[in-house]
Amino acid sequence: MTGFKHIPHLFLVLLLFACAPDAPPKYEDIPDWVISEDKMTDLLTDMHIIEGARIGTRVLGDSLPVNAHYEKLWEKHGLSASIYDSSFRFYSRNAERMDLMYEEVLTRLTKMSTRIEVPKERDDEDDEDDEKPTKEKSEEKKNTLKEGNAPQSESDSLEA
Repeated sequence: MTGFKHIPHLFLVLLLFACAPDAPPKYEDIPDWVISEDKMTDLLTDMHIIEGARIGTRVLGDSLPVNAHYEKLWEKHGLSASIYDSSFRFYSRNAERMDLMYEEVLTRLTKMSTRIEVPKERDDEDDEDDEKPTKEKSEEKKNTLKEGNAPQSESDSLEA
């Protein structure tokens, strides 16, 4: 009978846990004063572009101070620095939302970086050349040289 003495205590503990409030929601509702996730993602992307070009208090290749670029940024997005700061603090406390936004920011910055590294005109020319068989490409180069046309680039002259 000694094992049954603790049943009322166990029942009381289970009752307390059953009456406990639900776990907090995984995502806190976004208050009206917070910048929307889409707009915040746009803003963060633009901010990282400014910060990426920053050297001290200036932006690379520009005589304007960094603050002037931020003033233009706030104007572009129709916001103020204080609204951004408050929104950033809100999202910082909601790490899962912030992580999702930064994944999108990184994706956008990577796409921009790729477009800068590979100019569109050159990329299109390469795609057209890739569609032609190798024999056809070499015939075109031979005909170009026979006609007296000089190669257009240093790589063309090396390939010929």
